[in-house]
Amino acid sequence: MAGSVRFMPPQPGEVPEIDRVPGAPHPREMLSLVGQSAAEASFLELYNAHKLHHAFLLVGPEGVGKATFAYRAARFLLSKAEREGGDALFGVGAPETLDVAPESRTAHLVANDAHPDLAVLRRRYDPKTKKFRSEISVEDTRNTLALFEKTSAFGGWRVIIVDAADDLNTASANALLKTLEEPPARAVFLLVTHQPQKLLPTIRSRCRTLAFSPLAPADLRALVPAISGVAAMDEAAIVRAAGSVRRALRLGNPGLRAFLATIDDVLGQLPKRRHAEIDRIAEASRTGPEGEQAFADFLEAVESWLDRAVRHHASAGDVLRASMLAEFWARMSENAARLDAFNLDRRAFVITLVDELATLVSGGQR
Repeated sequence: MAGSVRFMPPQPGEVPEIDRVPGAPHPREMLSLVGQSAAEASFLELYNAHKLHHAFLLVGPEGVGKATFAYRAARFLLSKAEREGGDALFGVGAPETLDVAPESRTAHLVANDAHPDLAVLRRRYDPKTKKFRSEISVEDTRNTLALFEKTSAFGGWRVIIVDAADDLNTASANALLKTLEEPPARAVFLLVTHQPQKLLPTIRSRCRTLAFSPLAPADLRALVPAISGVAAMDEAAIVRAAGSVRRALRLGNPGLRAFLATIDDVLGQLPKRRHAEIDRIAEASRTGPEGEQAFADFLEAVESWLDRAVRHHASAGDVLRASMLAEFWARMSENAARLDAFNLDRRAFVITLVDELATLVSGGQR
């Protein structure tokens, strides 16, 4: 598998990974990063100048390499003690990349999620409900921050990756903020975020931002087959992937493509209501991890549709219609965020959303 390393095969009954695409390597297994040279150059420039900030906000669309970069940067920092030894935080010379040898101890430990100086804060999997919690709890945050209550196992950096910081609730965000405000020595935070506007302004102000852009079509064409073994992507999938490796990998599933086509058909026919198709989408979104993913795919498709509609009406000078759609978008996002927190019915939400959107569109066609 090009550009990645896996040292332990998945075991029966192992805890699943959040948002992991079947057949694709986990970001911690990826030894290379494509299409994000600017972010890497900025990080290295600070490191080589001995001015590395204690916290970085990795900002960009989902699936463009932010988590891969986080593990890559962590691997690079953690390997310093192995490469050169000693207590100095910064190495000799000026490295030009974040590359770490695949056979190194650090690479093995990180790939197996076993490095004692690396902790990852993320939503916890609940084996009873067989689903991930909707938020990162304050308890999990404090347990992760306990990494800094002990000295480094190898005498070097200690790193915490937050993936994703968007999942922090108010209590966990404030717990993290306290440490960001008074960071311990030899500590670096790498916060992955797809929606930085959701974070506390005080957290954003404590971090240095590294921006990640959607990948170019050429990068997707080369990268997806290399890391997944699938055949070359067709151009329709390249366009729909919108620069996201994760989305591109998932689009290799014929069932997903058919499901997205159904959503597109429903949205494209508005204000006419395609009841049979709407029911299929709603039923697919109903329960379980598969339903959670189907619901996320539905919301993403609706958001893309709304984005295009808002831009169209705004460019046509219909500011009122654009504003109404934008307000609907914001309300939809807020209500969707409450669903898991209050264990509400996703099926009913889908049906109601399409009905309200059809009414809104109908009003614009009178």
